[in-house]
Amino acid sequence: MTMGRMGAADSRIKHYEIRLPYARSDTLAAAFPELEAVQIDPSTTLLSGPIRDQAELHGLLMRIAGMGLEITEVRQKP
Repeated sequence: MTMGRMGAADSRIKHYEIRLPYARSDTLAAAFPELEAVQIDPSTTLLSGPIRDQAELHGLLMRIAGMGLEITEVRQKP
């Protein structure tokens, strides 16, 4: 029974991408060590990585907003 619960919890982990309209910097990357920060064009950084659940996603979005950063897109990868 315990193994079934662990399997269900693991299946909830989703991969998200969050686009920010800023060039990647060491400071930006360091602010989100749990995510990969990749500059995808001169003025856009893509933060990506696994998010366990909606509460973790909302907390991450609140951290971004608390830093005064703009978000241009959030999407869950299939």
